[in-house]
Amino acid sequence: MALVALLSDFGVKDPYVAQMKGTILTISPSTIIVDISHEVERHNIQEGMLLLASAAQYFPAGTIYVAVVDPGVGGSRRPILIQTCRGLYVGPDNGLLTMAAEMDGIVKVYHLTESKYFAVRVSPTFHGRDIFAHVAGHLARGVEPSNFGQPITDYKRIEFPKVEVRCGEVSGSIIHIDRFGNIVSNISYQNLESMNIGYGSMVDFEIDGKTFSAPFCHTYVEVPSGNILATIGSSGSLEVAVCMGDAAKLLNVKVGASIRVRGHNPNSY
Repeated sequence: MALVALLSDFGVKDPYVAQMKGTILTISPSTIIVDISHEVERHNIQEGMLLLASAAQYFPAGTIYVAVVDPGVGGSRRPILIQTCRGLYVGPDNGLLTMAAEMDGIVKVYHLTESKYFAVRVSPTFHGRDIFAHVAGHLARGVEPSNFGQPITDYKRIEFPKVEVRCGEVSGSIIHIDRFGNIVSNISYQNLESMNIGYGSMVDFEIDGKTFSAPFCHTYVEVPSGNILATIGSSGSLEVAVCMGDAAKLLNVKVGASIRVRGHNPNSY
């Protein structure tokens, strides 16, 4: 029995997600469909890429992923299928799929050109339903990936923001704001360890020009309600949070902001 996991920026108000599910089930009625998220910020390919990569590692081998954050739909970007050591990824060639696929180990990438596996009438504005969901349904029925098109090697990648450790500080980027307002960076615990920053210590921050200090905690509730803290979140990277609050609103921080971290110096701010 096939498993298809869906991710998009469609939200749940409109029928778009339901239409994709209906398409998959019409082609392969026994397929199990799981939603990763449909609340990716509209047109935010990088956020979709990060959420897909965060979720995919917890799915069983053989899962078919359909991800649609596709501001270039109907334009020159290609529809693709990525075959990995653990699964299959279907979506636009805009970098959305490649982080998760590379974590799995890419075997081959195909440009989806075999229109017999698409809808009879393909809407130029809804490839999620008329191409990607159709392809997923046929994959779920057992059609081999090589049947959908020709192999390509020039697929698009999104370069992940780099982390730098030097001169007693680590610098990186804010890569995600979750629904709780937690500010998620690309800085790892290992990066902090290399500067002898450990749990229980105070840490100095500069985020997009805003400077403050916060304790480095195991959990959100180690500080009083409303207080700022730092922790390593479930994704394994450094977060700035507010206990029972919204750090992103409090600090007015957006995705893409720069972040610098160093061991606490009482005289630094």
